[in-house]
Amino acid sequence: MSVRSWSESVLIGLIVITFGLLVVSNSYSAVLDPKTVEVAYLFDEGKGTVAKDISENGRDGDISGAKYVEGVFGTCLDYDGNDDNLVVTGYAGIGGTDPRTTVFWFKAGDTREHSWVKWGPNLTGEKYYVRAHLRGAECNLRIEVAGGQNFGADNVCDEEWHHMAVVFPKGSDAVKDHDLYVDGELQSKEGNDQAMDTNAKDQEVNMGDFLAHHQFMFGLFDEVAIFNVDLSEDQIKAIMDNGLQAALGVDPQGKLATSWGMIKKY
Repeated sequence: MSVRSWSESVLIGLIVITFGLLVVSNSYSAVLDPKTVEVAYLFDEGKGTVAKDISENGRDGDISGAKYVEGVFGTCLDYDGNDDNLVVTGYAGIGGTDPRTTVFWFKAGDTREHSWVKWGPNLTGEKYYVRAHLRGAECNLRIEVAGGQNFGADNVCDEEWHHMAVVFPKGSDAVKDHDLYVDGELQSKEGNDQAMDTNAKDQEVNMGDFLAHHQFMFGLFDEVAIFNVDLSEDQIKAIMDNGLQAALGVDPQGKLATSWGMIKKY
């Protein structure tokens, strides 16, 4: 074979391989639009009392008491269960019956009614509390509004890391319309239904404080975000496996890329 023929063969082979990789990449990718992110914390600062919001909204969090330790991705916050909290200053969450998704990692320090992400006053239909449902020696992921609740069955108080997601789909109007995921697995639905009209004016988003009821969060908390859309199961699994930084196309300086982040789809 001549040198020219050999070079042409190699070039054709590289083109075929490249095209194949592009096809595979596009077949197994999902897109998250940065504009759907209301607030997102990686907790990779490693020090200080400010959690940097990597969304386009700049909603930095005010950390009270919680300390930085090693997390699932980089560092995370360690809550002592007594009075530690994070307040998303000036942001009172998503209101009415608008779609939303809340995701986070958690490793329990004990079994209790952990307060994870909460906003809204303690009024029928108006509060929006993502917290732990206590069931004997175990606890489960739970979303509640005053007068109604929806909780799953998997134990998340076993002192192991668990990824949790709470999805309120578009067109929904009641608490049991939520889809709950633990470690990427859809949960059963238990509890009493209640119509929702979430108040997004009167209570800033808290991550850790018991607010009206329950107990302070005790354990490790990492990679939390609130989206203004109902993420799919594939997107939730991709966030869990790849982390928020990869899912949102965040550069090493913690800023969102100008293009949407491409993430592996399962």
